[in-house]
Amino acid sequence: MLSLVRIGSAAISITAQNDKEALVDYVKSISLTPYHDFNESFSHAGEGDTLVIFDRDDPESMAIYQTTTETSHILCEIINRGLAKNVLKIAVSSPNIIMRVLGNVDAVIDQIAKDFGAIETTDDELVSNLDDTAVLVNFTSEPLNNLVPLNLINKRTLLIDKPYGQLLSILRAKAQEYLNIGLGKPDWNTVEITLFDAMDQFNLHYKRLITVLQGLDVGVIMGEDWVTEYTVALRKSEVYQIRLLTPLSPQEIKRITLALEYDLDGRRLVDFDVYANKKKIGWSTERQINKLHTRDDIGLLHRSRLMSSLPAEAKTMLTKLDEEIDKSGPRKG
Repeated sequence: MLSLVRIGSAAISITAQNDKEALVDYVKSISLTPYHDFNESFSHAGEGDTLVIFDRDDPESMAIYQTTTETSHILCEIINRGLAKNVLKIAVSSPNIIMRVLGNVDAVIDQIAKDFGAIETTDDELVSNLDDTAVLVNFTSEPLNNLVPLNLINKRTLLIDKPYGQLLSILRAKAQEYLNIGLGKPDWNTVEITLFDAMDQFNLHYKRLITVLQGLDVGVIMGEDWVTEYTVALRKSEVYQIRLLTPLSPQEIKRITLALEYDLDGRRLVDFDVYANKKKIGWSTERQINKLHTRDDIGLLHRSRLMSSLPAEAKTMLTKLDEEIDKSGPRKG
């Protein structure tokens, strides 16, 4: 399922007194990697993670610890372990929300701001205004099933004065409506992707395709089945077809499948065709757009772009699947 709204990370700022080390030792025991830069720590924080910040008013000694432990649990443990006496001040942010928007991003942000009477702010509001009761809503065009670095968060950020749980529910319910505003059309695209493999490695190519579709979070698979196709010479062949509902254009899906026809060594491994409204999406448009002459050149260009955009886990899986494919005689051209 295409993910359009998710929980962001929360932040706790602690100003210690007396035995600071006891507090730090507890936080270290539940933490992953420590950081000294908030932008870096935010970029590595996943959904629902907590960033615990010590000495945020002193950039030279500031330390940030990332943990998967919930904010409420951390605060309870500070009290239950008798560490509250070492706290001079503590400030907690509201968990923020991250929305995925495509197309005309400004139009979507403008509409959400209007709908909720939001105040526009900057993406550093999570730390600069701790204890604010408003909810911070960030926006990105990147898939939400992976970490989203701060540099890929839109600079326009909204503060919405509404109960967090209620706002999260409303945004999830209206997410497709807002997505359609960005795309400038009311409907998503239904495309069919067919897979034909002459080297009898169907399972590997199917896994490669699914790995990429899920890794890029491009839409919803509505169905899949074997179907019969006929070549120009009226020869009958069986191909596997996947029906995809996606906010992306059929041409963008074609670019993804062109990339998957090749491995990193430039060898063509498989045939993928893309259809929309029963019309086959050709590769010649890509030749005109990218000023390239051959299908191989276009496929390798999109292969490179695909590898740079895939989340790390999906990229590792795709590389592993490529290595499993028998390289002795794949088709080319």
